[in-house]
Amino acid sequence: MDGTNRKPELFRCNWIFIVLLILFGVVLFATALVMLVLTFTVTFPLHDYTFSRFINVLEWAFGTLATVLCGAAMFNQASQMAHYVALVDDLGVDFRFGRKQNKRDIVFVWDQIAAVQHKSSPAGKSYIVVGKDKRTVEFTVFTFFRPKKLALAIAAHINHPIQEIKL
Repeated sequence: MDGTNRKPELFRCNWIFIVLLILFGVVLFATALVMLVLTFTVTFPLHDYTFSRFINVLEWAFGTLATVLCGAAMFNQASQMAHYVALVDDLGVDFRFGRKQNKRDIVFVWDQIAAVQHKSSPAGKSYIVVGKDKRTVEFTVFTFFRPKKLALAIAAHINHPIQEIKL
């Protein structure tokens, strides 16, 4: 297939998914705030302490900490995914992962790509671009919106079908 005079294609992550991750993070932070208030109400007043009340305080404190960490992880994941980009043009494919300050670029020129592979597992479908120098990039629906379209565009440029990997 002739790759000249093609319009560059830009692939990004699904913005609806990113917004949902941010909203879930906000809900988790609000839940953690309520759990923190409950932790303080169980802790105070400082009389009639029993071992079961002490365990109850530890449970609420641990739940609060876990909820805050989960919300922070969702915000972190959403901010990274908002900057995932794959650019397919006449020169090759350029994968950019991560935030602008801390991004990881992987560039494949068309003659450097050995294969495009597809793997189905119980966790979902993923596509792998394998370079001739053994570099690989794996992407899923959580990385790019319509990953199959991206894999098909890369396979069309290198004139190879997508290889199925059996598990």
